[in-house]
Amino acid sequence: MDPQAHIATFIKQHHLLTLCATFNNELWCANCYYVFDAQTMVLYIMSSPESRHGKLMISNKFISGTIAPEPDNIADIQGIQFAGKIDLLENNEEETAVNIYNQHFPIAKNIPSKIWKITLNELKMTDNRIKFGFKLSWQRN
Repeated sequence: MDPQAHIATFIKQHHLLTLCATFNNELWCANCYYVFDAQTMVLYIMSSPESRHGKLMISNKFISGTIAPEPDNIADIQGIQFAGKIDLLENNEEETAVNIYNQHFPIAKNIPSKIWKITLNELKMTDNRIKFGFKLSWQRN
């Protein structure tokens, strides 16, 4: 089994993540809709730089988070824990990412916000559908 392909398939099937941002002694989490680019292993999210987590991400670009649905049966648990670097996009990169994001979430066109890119550096997946407690890992070279 190719860990990156299995993990990418799971990420593509979902659209909501929780990210955790921190700076100095402040820590905050946020739920964000995302679009995934499997070729580059990056996620795009929209969020205000003025939000509590946005201010933390500007001060410290290293974040972590999860992608996890809520199955009723413990045998169906699947989820991702990730660590990566987040960047507030500008210029051509921002325009391209906004177009990709708006294709997936057309309502976002009506919400004034900025787009961010999460470069995934480390992923750990639990997939109880394969075997209880089954884990896969991936790291960027």
